Order: sequence, then structure tokens, then C-alpha cells
Amino acid sequence: MSLAHRIVPCLDTDGVRVVKGVHFEGLRDAGDPVELAARYNAEGADELVVLDIAASRDNNPTFLETIRRVAEQLAIPLTRAAAFARSRMRAPSCVPARTRSP
Repeated sequence: MSLAHRIVPCLDTDGVRVVKGVHFEGLRDAGDPVELAARYNAEGADELVVLDIAASRDNNPTFLETIRRVAEQLAIPLTRAAAFARSRMRAPSCVPARTRSP
């Protein structure tokens, strides 16, 4: 049994624009995520991932408006993701564990 090949491009964004760099440094503008998503869709990508690499660096909320604009152009599955620096990871919406009373 052979595995199917899938093409799943990932657009690294700063929340608004697609960026390119090495290890998230030396970033340069690489285009509009909506235009690039439409191009990948037209060229036969199986799915698209849009990654907000600035989510923890800039402490900004997730880039919902960019995702909405990208989704309007797609007829394929879309995954949104955000990068978080390990030293700043926290889950403010988590409920602390209860301790047992003696």
C-alpha cells in the first residue's frame, strides 16, 4: 500500500504580509497572503497552512481578518497556526488544577 502525496504549502506571515527569512530572522516581505493563497489554490494545492510567526513576538491577537480574506479565495482546506516562543508560552485560559483538602 503506497501513501498518497499531498501538497500542503505554508505561508509564514507577520499577521498581515507573507514573509521569508531564516529561523524567523532577517525577515523580508514576500507578498500578499490572499494573492499567494489564490495562486496555490489554482495550482492544485491540497490544503494551505497560514502561520502567524509574530503571534508571540508582537503579543498581538491572532490575525483573524487575514485568515478571513484568505479563506474567501480557497476551495481547499485551510489551517491557521501561530508560533509561540517557548520562554513566553502560557495558557491564560486554562483553569488551574484543584488541590485536594487534607
